[in-house]
Amino acid sequence: MNRSGPGLVIVTVAYDSQEPLERLAADVARQTRAPERWLVVDNAPRSAPLRICGALQEAGPERIAGNEGAGFGEGCNQAFERLAADSWTGWVWLLNPDATLPETTVLERFTSILATLPDRALVGTAVWSSEGNLEASGGWIDPGLTFRRRRLTPSHLAAANPTPLALDWLSGCSLALRPSAHAPAARFDPALPLYYEDMDLCLRLGAFGAKALWTSAVAIAHQRGNGSGGDPDRRARLTTISYWRFLQRHRPLRERVLRGTRLVGKALIRLPGHTRSSLAVLRGLVAAMRNPIDRHPS
Repeated sequence: MNRSGPGLVIVTVAYDSQEPLERLAADVARQTRAPERWLVVDNAPRSAPLRICGALQEAGPERIAGNEGAGFGEGCNQAFERLAADSWTGWVWLLNPDATLPETTVLERFTSILATLPDRALVGTAVWSSEGNLEASGGWIDPGLTFRRRRLTPSHLAAANPTPLALDWLSGCSLALRPSAHAPAARFDPALPLYYEDMDLCLRLGAFGAKALWTSAVAIAHQRGNGSGGDPDRRARLTTISYWRFLQRHRPLRERVLRGTRLVGKALIRLPGHTRSSLAVLRGLVAAMRNPIDRHPS
């Protein structure tokens, strides 16, 4: 197989995601154009190992045993390394396990669109919630404390069709890129274990001229929150680590002080009624402060 051909490789990072993955597999199997490959990184190989059966067997994903409890970015990096070892230099579509493909032509359409875009672009798609609302799966970075407020809204649908819309960041829920087209090759920072790693990647690559583009001509549905299992307190701790390290890298000191004060204050107010989750947030903040992130990574 020509690994530098025009096809599209799907990468999905799973953590206790058997049921949503089976739904996604059924959609992949009925596409008018099959993916070049579909790599599923199983980040719960001991606690909830993925079973390749039923719809998954029909769709034919390649299971990669990830590290137990690893984050989204680490799982993606593992898949990128596998593809690099196989000399794949084409497009890779990061697709959440709780995503579904509402039309049979999604893969065919997205593959055609990507062939017209710059090799170093990061490309996001429209993401619709289970309630039928457009998710804010991308946006712009502005000065000040409300730097993430300006996000995609339904008003941007017409503006982005047919010409892709330029943004500052895109969600990893549905994100395509060519990892090998960047120098050094694009990789997520595992120091951000849960959330913000996609925004961080877009900003880091954007500093070297890579464009973040969003197209409404391709759409997926997202069953938000159903993609993985696990302890919610663990998720709160890891999310806090990612959040604080993102602030350390990308926001000025004044904003970090104000946001850190607000984070601690909110956790302390909630402590009597939500002890475990509040302590998880505080532990995450302490862990992130003890191991500061590199502000100028390669």
